[in-house]
Amino acid sequence: MDTIIDSLRTYDAITIFGVIFFLSSLISCLSKLLTTLGSLLTRYYRKRKGLEDKDTLIQNTLKQHQSEIETLRQYEAETHTDVKEIKVLLESHIDRDNERTISSFRSTLYRLHMEFTKQKYVTPEGLKTFKEIGKVYVEAGGDDIYHDKLEPEVLKLPIHYEEEPL
Repeated sequence: MDTIIDSLRTYDAITIFGVIFFLSSLISCLSKLLTTLGSLLTRYYRKRKGLEDKDTLIQNTLKQHQSEIETLRQYEAETHTDVKEIKVLLESHIDRDNERTISSFRSTLYRLHMEFTKQKYVTPEGLKTFKEIGKVYVEAGGDDIYHDKLEPEVLKLPIHYEEEPL
């Protein structure tokens, strides 16, 4: 230690003050440089952290949307199945309704046929009703007896016009 102090005594005071001033300036510059680098690193970290937060938010939103899409796909599949079941039920109901319509109209056509043949004539209104019921009967799927027997026999009967009272 004494040798260092002895070697410093060989320099004059101006040189020592110059070196001290230079070193303090160098330390000050290094301090400012490190502060600036620290500030830049902090900003970089915050910016990166913000991007990571945004990326996480986007990923979470994407997962949520994918989950919602899957839920909607399941709902669509269930709805499609429900619609198919409803369609089958409606077709079955229509078939049963047509069977009932055929049965009911066949009975009505037979009754009108018996009435007309018993009285040996048909009125214009009765013929119109008979033909309308026969048309619906055929549209519903009935045709077994209407065209073969009932309609030809009723059409052979004379049309009796009722006289209007004066």
